[in-house]
Amino acid sequence: MSDQSIPLAVLAHFHREVIIPDIERIVGGAERRLRDEMHTLHDSVLTSLDRLEFEYQAIRAGLVRVEERLDRVEQRLDSLATEHRGLVATVQRLDERLSRVEKRLEELVSGGREYASRTEVQDLRDRLDGLQARVDALEKRLEP
Repeated sequence: MSDQSIPLAVLAHFHREVIIPDIERIVGGAERRLRDEMHTLHDSVLTSLDRLEFEYQAIRAGLVRVEERLDRVEQRLDSLATEHRGLVATVQRLDERLSRVEKRLEELVSGGREYASRTEVQDLRDRLDGLQARVDALEKRLEP
């Protein structure tokens, strides 16, 4: 091997004129591609965030509607519960009255026929009216 040395000035000139521009071209291209990829990724993240923000607002509005509807349902249930308690009290009072009526009816039935039925009373009235008409006719015949 021969020992041929390259002067430092030539080596520096080669480095400045050939190596550095080549490295700048390679690194610059990679830098531009990396920057483009970063911008694309950034834009995609922003788009996703916008979509998520829109969905968040829609979900929030829907939740407000559900809460309002739930409040109305709770009010209606409270009203129905109050009405139910009132109806239960009314049914209990009616049940007590019915028990008293049944008891009184049993007393009347077991005590004999102390009272006439409505049909019997009406029949007696009809017969009384008939007798009254006959009495009136007899009185007219006796008049001079």
